[in-house]
Amino acid sequence: MAHEAALAAGAPTVAFLGGGIDEPYPRQNVGLFQRIVDAGGALVSEHEWDYAPLPYTFRERNRLIAGLAQATLIVEAGLPSGTFSTADAALAAGREVLVVPGAITSPASRGANRLIYQGAAPIVDDEAFADALLTVFGCLRQERAALARADAVEPRGAEAALLAALRAEPLGMEALCDLALRHRRGSDAVTWLMVWLAEAQRDGLVAQYPDGRYGPCVR
Repeated sequence: MAHEAALAAGAPTVAFLGGGIDEPYPRQNVGLFQRIVDAGGALVSEHEWDYAPLPYTFRERNRLIAGLAQATLIVEAGLPSGTFSTADAALAAGREVLVVPGAITSPASRGANRLIYQGAAPIVDDEAFADALLTVFGCLRQERAALARADAVEPRGAEAALLAALRAEPLGMEALCDLALRHRRGSDAVTWLMVWLAEAQRDGLVAQYPDGRYGPCVR
């Protein structure tokens, strides 16, 4: 379902197989695998092309999934389970682990609830999920009012370039200075940048994040 959602959103997605590429499993997903490739994604395996999928290879594969992802969302996991091992691999790789809690009477949620007990971030609703993604990726949600103000002002030149860069990803002062020097020739580029940052923060276009980087204002 995660791959289907990515394809529906027009985003490339990567599928890790338990066996070789010539041994797709389950077989009924061959059509899905082909659509992943056609959409610019990839099928990945650490095994030879004709390596048969075996139970232990899927558990080994999970560490690759966890390592590729910046965050792992656990929807359901028993004890023991391959999903729980994926969470362990994510933690070992220094990745974030997000968990949807379940009923304490459900065997399928024992692993998930245990992860929350051990400190994983609980995803209790859409708002919590959005906040978690904001924390992991730096900036996904933007203030509509701030964007509206930015559009109304119609910044040009260096201002437009800086706003576009900050909307793409949070940036530190060194990267911002490089952009300012690139788009504003002269010895006053850094001074101009400091003034612009102060004004942009005042107007609600830009915020400084706890890690020192700058990006769009968020809630």
